[in-house]
Amino acid sequence: MVNLTFLNDASVFWNLKTRYQAKMIHTYSGLFVVVVNPYKRYPIYTHRVCKIYLGKRRNECPPHLWAVAECAYRNMLQNKKDNAMLITGESGAGKTENTKKVITYLAMVATGSGKKSEKKVSLEDQIVATNPILESYGNAKTARNDNSSRFGKFIRIHFTQSGKLAGCDIVSYLLEKSRITEQQEVERSYHIFYQLLQPYGDGIGGGLRELCHTSPDIYDYIYVSQGKTKVDSIDDNEELEYTEDAFNVLGFGE
Repeated sequence: MVNLTFLNDASVFWNLKTRYQAKMIHTYSGLFVVVVNPYKRYPIYTHRVCKIYLGKRRNECPPHLWAVAECAYRNMLQNKKDNAMLITGESGAGKTENTKKVITYLAMVATGSGKKSEKKVSLEDQIVATNPILESYGNAKTARNDNSSRFGKFIRIHFTQSGKLAGCDIVSYLLEKSRITEQQEVERSYHIFYQLLQPYGDGIGGGLRELCHTSPDIYDYIYVSQGKTKVDSIDDNEELEYTEDAFNVLGFGE
């Protein structure tokens, strides 16, 4: 977009709108890539698409989030220096989803070449599995976004000299603690509180509700029932299953 003849708000918005209507949600603007949230699933984050951007320069393929991730990864390998990606935007812009896509891409391109054991959980699987847990304990419904991250996070992924995944650590900060005891009428507390009361939890260990001595009625707990208790776009029972699977992948016992 920096090459537009008339670079102003109107031309930028028109350009983004035109591309969005053509289902092209990625647009380059200098070093940045602007991603417009389509609020629907597009088949543009698959293994097949990953192969298109693998090893390519940014100007060799259509604009994509993974092109920026590929550029950062290759710069790290060539220059032997740390690279960082900043993902920013307003509430509901898609920061959480784009962060997950970047992690997924790096996990796909930086895996070892050895055969993957069916029984042993790989490191890349463990890194990707951190997302459902972080979302359960740190995401909540707000007035503008059903799955809003209520904390900031700095994700540091470590690689070997050859570019293979070696580890990952996540620093989270500024968690919105006030949401635990108070919510607005159209908002909800953190997802995990509602997941704990779902029927699927009865099959985990001795039953989550039995272990936690909780009632099946969410309205027995004023701290988490001041606003919405159900979200149309979120299946808490299914999300609990994803959370349990993630804990299993990370090696947590029942």
